[in-house]
Amino acid sequence: MVTLGELLRQLCAQTPLIVSLPDDLPLPQPDDLMHPDCHARIGDTIAQAALSSGLSFYGACAFGEWLAGLCTGWSTRFANEDAILRLDDVFGQATYGNPKEVIRLYLLPSWDALTEH
Repeated sequence: MVTLGELLRQLCAQTPLIVSLPDDLPLPQPDDLMHPDCHARIGDTIAQAALSSGLSFYGACAFGEWLAGLCTGWSTRFANEDAILRLDDVFGQATYGNPKEVIRLYLLPSWDALTEH
């Protein structure tokens, strides 16, 4: 099992972001990320960490929503869909060499599979 805080810290380990959750959430399986509360918690937590690291408000919100969508499969809560789709393209190109290829963490068969990505 992993907690939401552990997952977010792992995902942001190679960034300058300092991720902190006031209340952590246990996630026994990846599909637990589909819980409606997860998207908002991920988006808000990452946006706050990005703001604290100096990203603009728009950039921080877009990055938070993008990572929340990558984890949960839920679409953005804001009117920044274009920014989210651009981040998807950049991530796919950088990670897989294809701007249209992206992973959704809630679809992983187990947390062990996370190390493959």
